[in-house]
Amino acid sequence: MATSAATHHERADEWADGHEPNWSDSYTRFLSGSLANTQKTLRLYQQTLECVAAGRLPSTVFQEYYPRFVQRHGPMYGERLTQLGAEFMRRLAELNQRNAVHATDPGDGVALPVFETSNPARWFEQYAEYVGRLNARALNAYRRQLDQVAGGELSPEDVQQKVAADMSRRLPFYLHDAGRLYLRLLRDLDELRGNYEEEYLGGILALAEEPAKETVTAVALQAPSGGVAFQSFTISNTTDARVAVQYLATEVRRMDGVGAAFAPKVAITPEALELDPGEESEVTFSLQMEADRYEVDVPYIGFLYVTGAGDRRVELQLRIVATEPVPEKEK
Repeated sequence: MATSAATHHERADEWADGHEPNWSDSYTRFLSGSLANTQKTLRLYQQTLECVAAGRLPSTVFQEYYPRFVQRHGPMYGERLTQLGAEFMRRLAELNQRNAVHATDPGDGVALPVFETSNPARWFEQYAEYVGRLNARALNAYRRQLDQVAGGELSPEDVQQKVAADMSRRLPFYLHDAGRLYLRLLRDLDELRGNYEEEYLGGILALAEEPAKETVTAVALQAPSGGVAFQSFTISNTTDARVAVQYLATEVRRMDGVGAAFAPKVAITPEALELDPGEESEVTFSLQMEADRYEVDVPYIGFLYVTGAGDRRVELQLRIVATEPVPEKEK
């Protein structure tokens, strides 16, 4: 059923947040927000460089701090990104449903699934099912139309004219709504990016203000390419209660930041460890120097987090170097 242009125009205005009067104002608002985020990031980055130049931060602070930042804040930003994607798809589906060329009885509408942050994968499964039901409904509408043509109720020319007229009325308003929807997504993503960069650079600057706040122990791991590097360390329980010790190894990347990060192949013995008050234990850590991962004589960096009760944590900075492989005759 076709609706009037006035109805579509009202819906288009209701669709946009803030009820922007026109596309130009929406786009200007997006550019203004993006520019503000960029200027804020550049200001924080400049302050960080000044701290490095003054010797208050090491030159490798970006690579060294990043794994810790991701470990602490990555899940939250990942969840927010998933929410934005789900919200965009939901609104786009609503828009498509509202602007369907062959509208059916409102009573047989298909309900959108409700997004739950605790199980985002399930939402995307339900969304696929929802799209399938919408497609089935559209096919039924096309079939009824074909039956009308076959029964002589409508001619092919009548159907073509009806579809063309309906599209000419709906398309401008659909593009208007869809454009604002995509612009809203870009605005939300840019805001998320700005928050991420502000928190990341702000955390680095906090290290310059409070250098003793984080205690990091450097651990050197060196072995021939293709071999295995070993290190051991002692863990002591200085609390008054029994503590279950857990480990978390972050991704590894070149210290100069070149190339992508990757997950290291590590083994920790013992895998499960509980310590009584005052008890200590030696832990062995091994790392495979995969020849296709580690370039020879190039330093890499990663972190191993050893956690216990509450917020107690020891951070081991892994400084990894693969040396020339041992010739076969020397093995």
